[in-house]
Amino acid sequence: MNILVYFLFALSGFAGLIYEGSWARYLKLFLGHSSYGQVLTLCIYMGGLAIGSFIAGKMVEKTKRPLLGYGLVELAIGIGGVAYHPLYIWLTGIFYDSAWTASLTPRGAELAKVALATGSTLPIAIAVGMTFPFIAAGLMRKSGAEVSLPMLYFTNSLGSAIGILATSYLLIPEIGNHATLCVAASINFLLAAVFSFIGIATSPVPAKDEDAPEFHDEDYVAEHKLPMPPKNTWFWIAAITGLTSFVYEIVWIRLLSLLLGSSSHSFDQMLSAFILGLALGSAVSGKLLKKDSLIVLSMAQIFMAFFALCTLYFHQPFWGMMNEANQIFNPTSDGYVCWSLFKYALSMLWMIPTSFFAGMTLPLITLILTRAFKSEAPIGKVYGWNTLGSIVGSAGGGLVLLPLLQLKGALVTAALLDFAIGFVLLVIYRKRFRYSVMFYIMVCVMIMPAIFIKFDPSLITSGVFRSYKNMHPNEKIQVIDGKTATISFHESPVHYYVKTNGKADASMSKNREAPISSDELTQAATAFMPMAVKTEPYDAAMVGFGSGMGAHYLLADPLLKDFDCVEIEQAMMDLAKGFYPWNYRGYDDPRIHIFIDDATTFFHTNRRQYDMIISVPSNPWVSGVAGLFAHEFYAKMRRYMKPGALWVQWIQTYEFNDLMFLNILKALDTVFPYVSLYKSTDEPDIIMIASDEPVIQKGIGRFSTDTALVAEFNRIHRDPEFFGERNFLFTNKMLKSLLEGVKPNSLFIPMVDNKAEEARFVHSEAHIVDVFDSCEVCWQQYLDPEDYKLRRGARVKAMLEEPKDEFKKTALLSYMQELEAAAAKDSFSRVLVKVDTIPQGDSAILDSVVSENPRLGELESSVGYQTFRENFVEWIRKVPIECRDSDEVYMKAMDLVSMNAFPRAFADEFGILEAARQGVYKQAALLIANFFDRYEMNDMGDIFLRNCIVLSLLAGEPELADAIYKNVIQKNEDFFAVEKRLIEREIQQLRRKLNTKK
Repeated sequence: MNILVYFLFALSGFAGLIYEGSWARYLKLFLGHSSYGQVLTLCIYMGGLAIGSFIAGKMVEKTKRPLLGYGLVELAIGIGGVAYHPLYIWLTGIFYDSAWTASLTPRGAELAKVALATGSTLPIAIAVGMTFPFIAAGLMRKSGAEVSLPMLYFTNSLGSAIGILATSYLLIPEIGNHATLCVAASINFLLAAVFSFIGIATSPVPAKDEDAPEFHDEDYVAEHKLPMPPKNTWFWIAAITGLTSFVYEIVWIRLLSLLLGSSSHSFDQMLSAFILGLALGSAVSGKLLKKDSLIVLSMAQIFMAFFALCTLYFHQPFWGMMNEANQIFNPTSDGYVCWSLFKYALSMLWMIPTSFFAGMTLPLITLILTRAFKSEAPIGKVYGWNTLGSIVGSAGGGLVLLPLLQLKGALVTAALLDFAIGFVLLVIYRKRFRYSVMFYIMVCVMIMPAIFIKFDPSLITSGVFRSYKNMHPNEKIQVIDGKTATISFHESPVHYYVKTNGKADASMSKNREAPISSDELTQAATAFMPMAVKTEPYDAAMVGFGSGMGAHYLLADPLLKDFDCVEIEQAMMDLAKGFYPWNYRGYDDPRIHIFIDDATTFFHTNRRQYDMIISVPSNPWVSGVAGLFAHEFYAKMRRYMKPGALWVQWIQTYEFNDLMFLNILKALDTVFPYVSLYKSTDEPDIIMIASDEPVIQKGIGRFSTDTALVAEFNRIHRDPEFFGERNFLFTNKMLKSLLEGVKPNSLFIPMVDNKAEEARFVHSEAHIVDVFDSCEVCWQQYLDPEDYKLRRGARVKAMLEEPKDEFKKTALLSYMQELEAAAAKDSFSRVLVKVDTIPQGDSAILDSVVSENPRLGELESSVGYQTFRENFVEWIRKVPIECRDSDEVYMKAMDLVSMNAFPRAFADEFGILEAARQGVYKQAALLIANFFDRYEMNDMGDIFLRNCIVLSLLAGEPELADAIYKNVIQKNEDFFAVEKRLIEREIQQLRRKLNTKK
């Protein structure tokens, strides 16, 4: 019977951590930052456990059927689990829709958020806290065995450790937050049914029945009449151990974020490892019940402190192991599984030695007090005091100790408290320790190294979770452990950069005489690209200060009247001064107003709307960041935008994939009718600009006429049109068919958050930029020709202004002169048939376009011709297709095609592109069909094949496009899944369109 109870209580722990893991995700969405969400979740969860334990501790003595009471509590938890999601939606809706909350100050709004979050979460947490006293009392009455207490702690904690991993890797990724809560509720309902049956089926045992089993009489302390502290002292000890344990956890979460990466999965692994250590400690404590409980507890406190300090003493090997892991695990899906297991192993190695001894303390204190009081009442009180300490530790550790004392100071402070408890208990109550020199030496050996050892700043901020690093570079480093993250500023010999939890977020080259590049280029693009849309004075807001370079460039615009910048971490503002004076406007310009706040709270209480809002978050694999790319967030932020205002956001294409990109684009598409996307030239980043009006850079002309902006572009050594429409990729309208069936990234079904870490590990990329940027006849021309026509001129101008390789041009013309001379000697010659004069379906003319010539067969196989063809293709693709009739190389090639100087394959390919240039798509389709029949198209490059597909669709020939797709492209590895999906959708759509006309 006991084994069944232990198993079922493990299920209860499993469900309990599903709640905690889910609540953390909900609350970080509401509070605006993952760190605050985690701290508040811990406070509410542990506070609920404390209150529930106190309540249950009072009730359990008066309850005749505690197992039935336990079943009823599980029923209440299950009901709360089912109701949590709709309750959360309702309460957060009250906050964001209420004029009263909008009138609050930022601090008042934060308090209102905390109150609403607590109101939605605390009742369920209280019910969870009531479970342990009821089941412990019920089991002890049935078995009379004190060993049931440690075993209950063990099984419940073990279930919890498994539950948080299942939540992170299985449940939420597959079914979302709401359904995950329903799974936990189902477990609670099962437990309610089982224990209600057990409670009713078994005979009631009064709390003070004379026939009730006696407590163990094998009490070493009582048997040897050893002194013990006053009973109430143990409650304080329970509170302090709870406090220190959670200070350790808060400090370690920050440290392990620097070691493992700050993804949601990493946080869940850390929590699981910590709880697993508690479980193992609880299990072992049951084996020590016959020992001197005070000595066992005191030594547990001392060793808990020592192993906590060992994470300071021996942190270097952990970073070394993670660094070497980058050399061991292949960047594949299987490699990611192994790497995740390795991360979990590191978490366990880091946390379990300390949390193991922490897990021993609570069962031992409970045992000591149940023996002292000869009652079950202390069970709830001990649990309650311990959780109260945990609340203070989690809140105080994250929001006070860490920013005030930094990582080392917070860790050492908690360790000294644990040392003090164990040391004082032994010295005062056990004389042999009071006079033991070896004991004092041992304590000094444990503590003294903490005075001299510190966390190596270059090591812990190296970002070894991301790639293999030189962990001791030639850099100057400043580190501040802020409330929400550890921020570090680095100065290398060639550049400056700032990191958040070990991940580089912004950089800048020291060479200010060269054109700006790298991260600075993307930061400039987030300012200049939307700036080019504006023609009238405007006000703006920016979410995230970062290096301050984005704000600096936006403030270069004379049309900008007023600028609010919201940064959640003060440490970022402090360290970004390292970029000064190059970001001086971000600090000195009177138009900018800096607010240290959560963005959603700021906008809600600021009570104003803007003409432009720019969001510059970190990468989506960082915990909490993916929520800034969710459709609920976009809908919320649109409230603070004026009609015609711009929403601007950057996103990377590296360490990402196309599906997640489409999830985000779909989220934007559900909120904004017009979304235009631009590439950040020379960088693997995309700038997304959304509005309720079409987004066109109609104001870019002032970049060349406004003296202030001209001066700014001179300073950054870039052309005024560098950030213009030349960078345009596509609009959401162009991807209408591609977005069909794609789910928008959501706060409650967080597809991006769940998959982003794996995408980062396997180094996948979002290839959609290549689909729309590597072309001669481009997809945009087919998908939305009117829109593309407005933007195409900028791309054509940019291509024509690019410097040409005159040496290559000379070589191409020289080779063609040789071909011309050879062709003149042949009796075979013809005049190029104009493609727009070929009657549709006249294959006889198509077959006679190129005459056969033995010399051309030899020419086609020669090395010289192959080199020429490669250079010709490279040259001509840099010339806009509509301008090729003014290009000397192209026109010379046209003459030689007319003379039959080129091999037939070259002439046929040339004819297709000439038809495209002339805009006669029906004839181009005929030429493509002829080419498809005559040659093995699998040998052709991706750009030519893309030309053929788009031209076939432009000609209204879905069957030709389908034949090329199925026979050539479908299994072609040069085409990525996103483009194959686009081709399939557009062929289907064109078929439907043509059938409708019929």
